[in-house]
Amino acid sequence: MPKKNFSLEKSFKRLEEILTSLESGEVELENSIGLFEEAMKLSGECQKQLEALEKRVKVLVAKEGGAYIEEDLQEQGI
Repeated sequence: MPKKNFSLEKSFKRLEEILTSLESGEVELENSIGLFEEAMKLSGECQKQLEALEKRVKVLVAKEGGAYIEEDLQEQGI
Protein backbone atom coordinates (compact mmCIF):
# COMPACT_ATOMS: atom_id res chain seq x y z
CA MET A 1 0.00 0.00 0.00
CA PRO A 2 1.39 3.45 -0.91
CA LYS A 3 2.49 5.79 1.83
CA LYS A 4 -0.15 8.25 3.05
CA ASN A 5 2.15 11.28 2.66
CA PHE A 6 3.44 10.13 -0.74
CA SER A 7 3.05 12.68 -3.54
CA LEU A 8 3.19 11.62 -7.17
CA GLU A 9 3.86 15.19 -8.27
CA LYS A 10 6.81 15.61 -5.91
CA SER A 11 8.16 12.20 -6.86
CA PHE A 12 7.92 12.94 -10.58
CA LYS A 13 9.68 16.25 -10.02
CA ARG A 14 12.45 14.53 -8.08
CA LEU A 15 12.80 11.90 -10.82
CA GLU A 16 13.19 14.71 -13.38
CA GLU A 17 15.88 16.33 -11.21
CA ILE A 18 17.75 13.03 -10.94
CA LEU A 19 17.50 12.46 -14.69
CA THR A 20 18.83 15.95 -15.41
CA SER A 21 21.76 15.38 -13.04
CA LEU A 22 22.60 12.00 -14.53
CA GLU A 23 22.31 13.27 -18.11
CA SER A 24 24.60 16.21 -17.37
CA GLY A 25 27.55 13.87 -16.98
CA GLU A 26 28.88 16.08 -14.20
CA VAL A 27 28.02 13.72 -11.33
CA GLU A 28 30.76 11.43 -10.03
CA LEU A 29 30.24 7.69 -10.43
CA GLU A 30 29.59 7.04 -6.73
CA ASN A 31 26.93 9.77 -6.62
CA SER A 32 25.45 8.58 -9.91
CA ILE A 33 24.86 5.14 -8.46
CA GLY A 34 23.19 6.66 -5.39
CA LEU A 35 20.96 8.79 -7.60
CA PHE A 36 20.10 5.77 -9.72
CA GLU A 37 19.13 3.79 -6.61
CA GLU A 38 16.95 6.67 -5.41
CA ALA A 39 15.29 6.89 -8.82
CA MET A 40 14.54 3.15 -8.87
CA LYS A 41 12.96 3.34 -5.41
CA LEU A 42 10.87 6.38 -6.39
CA SER A 43 9.84 4.68 -9.62
CA GLY A 44 8.60 1.65 -7.70
CA GLU A 45 6.64 3.81 -5.27
CA CYS A 46 5.10 5.75 -8.17
CA GLN A 47 4.07 2.50 -9.86
CA LYS A 48 2.35 1.28 -6.68
CA GLN A 49 0.53 4.60 -6.29
CA LEU A 50 -0.59 4.61 -9.93
CA GLU A 51 -1.89 1.05 -9.62
CA ALA A 52 -3.87 2.01 -6.50
CA LEU A 53 -5.30 5.05 -8.27
CA GLU A 54 -6.20 3.03 -11.34
CA LYS A 55 -8.39 0.79 -9.19
CA ARG A 56 -10.36 3.85 -8.10
CA VAL A 57 -10.93 5.28 -11.55
CA LYS A 58 -14.48 5.05 -12.75
CA VAL A 59 -15.77 5.58 -16.23
CA LEU A 60 -19.19 7.06 -16.89
CA VAL A 61 -20.99 5.13 -19.57
CA ALA A 62 -23.99 6.55 -21.39
CA LYS A 63 -27.01 4.30 -21.23
CA GLU A 64 -30.19 4.39 -23.25
CA GLY A 65 -32.41 7.33 -22.38
CA GLY A 66 -29.50 9.58 -21.36
CA ALA A 67 -28.86 7.98 -17.95
CA TYR A 68 -25.30 7.31 -16.81
CA ILE A 69 -23.81 4.50 -14.79
CA GLU A 70 -20.35 4.04 -13.32
CA GLU A 71 -18.22 1.10 -14.36
CA ASP A 72 -14.71 0.14 -13.41
CA LEU A 73 -12.05 1.20 -15.89
CA GLN A 74 -11.00 -2.39 -16.56
CA GLU A 75 -14.56 -3.37 -17.50
CA GLN A 76 -14.32 -0.99 -20.45
CA GLY A 77 -11.33 -2.84 -21.94
CA ILE A 78 -9.16 0.26 -21.75
